Amino acid sequence: MIEIRPAVPADAHALAEAHTEGWRSGYRGVIDDAYLDAPEFRAQRLATWQAWTWNERGHSACFCAVLDGRTVGFGLCGPARVEPVCDGTEADPVATPIGEVYAFYLHPDAWGSGCAPALMAACEDWLRGQSFTTAVLWVLRDNPRGRAFYEKAGWQPTGKDGTFDGPATAASLPYAVAEVEYGRSLR
Repeated sequence: MIEIRPAVPADAHALAEAHTEGWRSGYRGVIDDAYLDAPEFRAQRLATWQAWTWNERGHSACFCAVLDGRTVGFGLCGPARVEPVCDGTEADPVATPIGEVYAFYLHPDAWGSGCAPALMAACEDWLRGQSFTTAVLWVLRDNPRGRAFYEKAGWQPTGKDGTFDGPATAASLPYAVAEVEYGRSLR
């Protein structure tokens, strides 16, 4: 059974696990294996989730996916950031109709379970409820599984690209990784 609900601080350990293992499986071959496999990477993800820095100002939402009683992933959304920074604080609300899915990860054990579409629907519904008419997200360019999911869910590349240097709350990546922006209408 799939449940989507607002995440709470007690979910920190499970969300850190989903985040870490999602990176390790999804980004293998794109991000240096030594970085992904370093014990420090797992520790930094856990510390970030335990600090619970999201929604400090009440402008974002974090939903978690629960599969058969186990928290297996999360979707974090809010106002679009002017300068996207991984693990940065939420964006200030501005007079823009654009929302953003900041982060979206499932534990690999839950891939193909149906959690991802339900989780994305929760993020999109929340953004609509905040009066955003369009939304964006960033995905690594060389992440075919993630890109295929987003496209199947109705997201399309906007033509905007950038580079990802790594999470703000972790050691920098050994090299920048190309990323692309996706967007969709929320009407």
